[in-house]
Amino acid sequence: MDKGKRKGAELESWVLSLDPRDRPFYTLREAARYLGISVATLRTWVRGRSYPTDQGTRWSPPLIIPPQESPLLSFHNLVEANVLAALREEHRISMAKIRRMVKYAMEHLGVDRPLLLDLEAGLGDVFIKDPEGLLSLTRSGQLALEKILERYLARVDRDTRGRPLRFHPPVAGQIRSDRIVLDPEVAFGAPTVKGIKTHIIALRYDAGETPESLAEDYGLSLDDVKEAVVFEGRAA
Repeated sequence: MDKGKRKGAELESWVLSLDPRDRPFYTLREAARYLGISVATLRTWVRGRSYPTDQGTRWSPPLIIPPQESPLLSFHNLVEANVLAALREEHRISMAKIRRMVKYAMEHLGVDRPLLLDLEAGLGDVFIKDPEGLLSLTRSGQLALEKILERYLARVDRDTRGRPLRFHPPVAGQIRSDRIVLDPEVAFGAPTVKGIKTHIIALRYDAGETPESLAEDYGLSLDDVKEAVVFEGRAA
């Protein structure tokens, strides 16, 4: 076996050894689209960025760490970015405050990855109850944050222990699609409708097939097909 093939086999073995939720699946562009945020924003969260200050240039380290040795994001990374989207894009909490809260949860609450928690499992303790007073919010601000987190966390299906299982991306103005799902156990985490990749449905639509014929072929409802096509950026 030559060096290239050996390296490829080692990489495949490493990927398969991971929990499916920690396997590298998504490019930054793909993940940003599934989350409904900009690629630049997600890149900052994943790779960090430098920024100017009166004392000179400083570095803002990443808050989301992809699987080791991979430029791709995992399903767990997608769930973490979803929480950051709620905190940053909707509630405008500064990255500095988020970093302090995450650090507090890791050091004082013993949580390895706070952004993977649901509200009941402790995310609310970190960002809403805030026992150390690191996040200054009025009562109305706390209620607003809780509602925002609930809406965004509703995108994630969890098991009985609170572990993330599936992700429902936003589509056509909906905060959460009920039809489209990203499941790390199905189609390598690609967006699907009842197990059928939305990308495949959209390609056949582009080739001239009607939503009605696609629905019949795949055993889907017409609304399933239309939402898959819209999600992939086509007009249904």
